[in-house]
Amino acid sequence: MPPLRPALLLALAAAACGRRGADRPPPPPPAPATAPAPAAGPAAAAAHLAAPERIRFAPRVTATGTLKARQASALAVSVAGTLERVAVRRGQEVREGALLAALDTGAAAAAVRQAEAAVEAARAQLALAEDAFARTERLRREEGASEAQATQAKAQRDLAAAHLAAAQAQAEQARVHLSHHRLVAPFPGVVTRVPDGVGIAVSPGVPLVTLVTTRELVLETSLTQSEAAELRPGARVAVSLPGTGARTADAVVTVVVPAVDAATNRVPVEIAVPNPDGRFLANAYARADLPRGAEREAFRVPAAALVQRTGGHAVWLAGGDGKARALPVRLLGEEGETAVVVPEGGAWPEGLRVVTDPPIGLAEGAALAQVGG
Repeated sequence: MPPLRPALLLALAAAACGRRGADRPPPPPPAPATAPAPAAGPAAAAAHLAAPERIRFAPRVTATGTLKARQASALAVSVAGTLERVAVRRGQEVREGALLAALDTGAAAAAVRQAEAAVEAARAQLALAEDAFARTERLRREEGASEAQATQAKAQRDLAAAHLAAAQAQAEQARVHLSHHRLVAPFPGVVTRVPDGVGIAVSPGVPLVTLVTTRELVLETSLTQSEAAELRPGARVAVSLPGTGARTADAVVTVVVPAVDAATNRVPVEIAVPNPDGRFLANAYARADLPRGAEREAFRVPAAALVQRTGGHAVWLAGGDGKARALPVRLLGEEGETAVVVPEGGAWPEGLRVVTDPPIGLAEGAALAQVGG
């Protein structure tokens, strides 16, 4: 058989391929084009919601300071002398008028006796002058003495009376000088300082004994201008000592200075603290719980619901449409894990609940999804 030509071979191969392709099923039609899915909106923020608790609230403010003695004096004698006796000991409680210390009174007592003797001499001179004046008056009436003699006798009597008055004044001065050799308590209190010993020379005005009152102390503190705005003298205050636990609810505001301290920009306040049993210690650190205005209606919310806003605080509310809404509030106080607030507008929006744990970045109008009540 003669060899096949190349052209014939190519034709036969193409025909065979055509027959195999005719045996296959036709390809499926192309899928129709679909429109892109719409973009999903922002997810609702998960939030716990709670209704605020309506309460009656008396706002209070806490202040701290140092308890001071109502009276504290470094006592000194007003005359020079030698210290002869110390009549008290350190820490002793004394009454008003009690003897604290005494100087040697030898010279002062002698001066008193001398002055009293001068008084007796002047009194005797006056008696003689009065007798002479009486005799001269009788003689003048009987024309046995001249007018000049009567005038002279009267002058002698008046001079003797003046000498007696001067002697009596000098005697009184000597007695006062003698009394100044005794140092006595000008008020009841506790002795906190005494001399180390006796026999020392004492100069006028040099403190010998320090005496402080302890039955009533004064708490000196200060408040901001807004805190002191409604505080008045006479308000009752609770005072406590953190160091010892001593506490009283009978303290009273005595002074609210109607001016701001230039150094601190705060209002100075004084509180009288009764201390009949000595539980409170002078110069101790103390805390006072003061009233801050009259009782008013307020709302208690979780403290975590408060957020800082420009110039104050706010809470987030869940509106009726499920959208977040910020409500500006004024913070009246905090009680553990709760806060007491009043809306800046005065009334809480009816039926709206507070977001107890607002998520970070929560914005006005954001959708809320409640996950707990």
